[in-house]
Formats: sequence, C-alpha cells, structure tokens
Amino acid sequence: MVEQIKQIVQNFDIDGEILDIKCNSQGNINQTFIVTFKMNDGSLKDYVFQKINTTVFKEPYKLMRNILNITDFISKKESSLEKKHPSLKVIRTKDNQLLTVIKGADGEQEYYRSYNAIENSISFDVSYDSDVVFNTGKAFGHFQKLLFDYPIETLEETIPDFHNTKKRYQEFLNDVKLDVVNRVFGISKEIEFLKQNSNCVSLITDLIDSGKIPIKVTHNDAKVNNVMLDRFTKEYLTVIDLDTVMPGSFLYDYGDGIRSACSRSKEDELDLSKVSLDNGLFEKYTDGYLSEMAPFLNKYEISNMYNSIEVITFELGLRFLDDYINGDTYFKTKYKTHNLDRARNQLKLLYDIKSKKEYINSYILKTYEKEKIKVKKW
Repeated sequence: MVEQIKQIVQNFDIDGEILDIKCNSQGNINQTFIVTFKMNDGSLKDYVFQKINTTVFKEPYKLMRNILNITDFISKKESSLEKKHPSLKVIRTKDNQLLTVIKGADGEQEYYRSYNAIENSISFDVSYDSDVVFNTGKAFGHFQKLLFDYPIETLEETIPDFHNTKKRYQEFLNDVKLDVVNRVFGISKEIEFLKQNSNCVSLITDLIDSGKIPIKVTHNDAKVNNVMLDRFTKEYLTVIDLDTVMPGSFLYDYGDGIRSACSRSKEDELDLSKVSLDNGLFEKYTDGYLSEMAPFLNKYEISNMYNSIEVITFELGLRFLDDYINGDTYFKTKYKTHNLDRARNQLKLLYDIKSKKEYINSYILKTYEKEKIKVKKW
C-alpha cells in the first residue's frame, strides 16, 4: 500500500522529497494518509492525502468543487480579519486537476485528493477539557459566521437528504422489514426505543419547509475531531473534513456539536453507565458557539437549539442501527457489532439529553440574551 501511495502522491503539485507516509485511523468514511516531505528549501512539511469513499460520495468531482469553492471563500474572508486563522487548501495535481484517479485491484476507479496539513495542530476524538470544548463550539460558530453570506445556490448536495431525519426514519422502518442480512432478531429493544422517540424526526425539516429558518451553508458533521486546535494553546485553528458541507440549517451543526463534544464517552463506549451529556461541557460549547453566532440566529433557530440536539442524536443512533441492519455498508467498523454498539451508545445519550431538556433550554436562552447585550455594546 505504501508503494501505491508513493505513486499517487507524485501526481500532485508538491515540490519535495517524500520522507514518511503514515496511515491516519481517524474518521469513519475516507482512508487518510499523512505524508511528510522534505521541501526544496530543506524544511519539512506534511500533506494530507485521502482516498474518497465512493460508496458514500458517488460524485467525487462535485464533492471537490464544493470544497474548493468553500475553502477559497473562507480564505478570502480570513485574510480581511484582524486575527487570522489558517484554512484548508486543496492541492491540485500536476495537470491542474482536483483529483487523481487510478484503477483499483477490483478494476474500479479510485479517487485521491490532497490538502495542506494544518501546522502545529491537534484534534481529539473526545475531550473533557473545558477549553477544548469551548474552542470547538467557537470554531463551528466562526465557520458558520464566515459562510453566512456565501451564495448558497452555488453549493451542491453531495449526499441528498443527509439530515432529512424524517426520511431517514421511514427508510429505517423499511430496512427493519427487509432485514437483508438477518440482524433484526435481538435488537427489538433498540427498534422500539426509536419508534417511541420518533416524534422529533420532522422538527427541523418542518421549520425549513415553512421558511421559518433559513437555508445556509452548514458543515453537517460537526464532530469534535473535525476541529484542528493549536497544539500548545488549544485555541481553534480551523474546521476540517468538508465533505458534507451542504445547504442546510445552522441547527444541524449546533446539535451535532453538542452531541459530539459534550458526551462523557466515545461513540463506541460499551459501558453505557458512562454515557451521558456533561452539563459543564454543554455550557462551554454553547458559550463558544453563541459568542460567534448570536447575532446571526433568528428567534426560531434560538428556540429550537435544544430540539436540534435531540434530533441529531436520535438521527445518528438511527443511522448506526440502520447500517448494522444493512450489513455495515456506510460506516467503517472494527468488529461485527461495532455499529450496534455505537447505536446503543447514542440511544443512551439521547435518553440522558431528554431528561435535561428544561435545563438545556434555560441555559441556551440565558446565554443568548447575554451575548445579545455584548453585541449591542459593540
């Protein structure tokens, strides 16, 4: 595999000598490699190379056009700010393409891309450090703020209905009936829990359809490990993994951010007694997010921020369980019941979130009012 990656890397417009290739195991979708180069001036520099999962992203060129346009837009916005943050840059091939394409061992086409690596950065799959969580919320708020006036009509859907929870739920019910790999037996408890809590599935889509909340650029996968932080200060540097950047609602990112950054465990923690929403981390994430986004949210978005946490946690639990039922075709797994364990984890988290609804709503509104006062003072 290393020799193959070396050949692929040489197709990209990078002037330097390959010194090292490491496989990065983070991420559930694409295959990632970090390649260290000795540049012509003698310095060492890392680049990211990824094999795109075409089972998930069926139109790689559409995907890369989205990412190129978004990163260019962000880079221009950052250049005008007093405090600048680094941004992702798409590295083109030597013949000025966004991707290099090879034929895989199975005869199918494989698509590879490259980005700059963010220097002196670190990311976390999970963190209980309040500063890390605050800066994660701030990073996604800053990301949405930078893209608030992006021309949404130029952004394409790379995965149609990605956060259409209502449609995903209906597909899940159908998949339960089909039971294509005979896995439904033994998970009736999880299926019943989803049915009993399905009243949330259309909360956000109905608001979008009614025009009460706007369609904007959203990341749609606002996990804590998709934020690069300064290795030394833990301040945020930039948001990465832009494959799912599509038209959507700001609520999707806030809900997913809380679900991801404020849980007391990893997504595949087997001991469900350890799975809960950490109140202190929830407050820190919300503080960071609203410090950037309070002036840009309307009353319907503010009043549905709690609902977004419930919807997205329900949705991910649903997706993990559906993928398990369908034979693990979407998320990368390490063992047979990995997706089932992830689903159980998210359903336990959802149970805990629902028990804290009044507290969560109260804190969001209090923080929003505080940030509005700051804005007026500006």
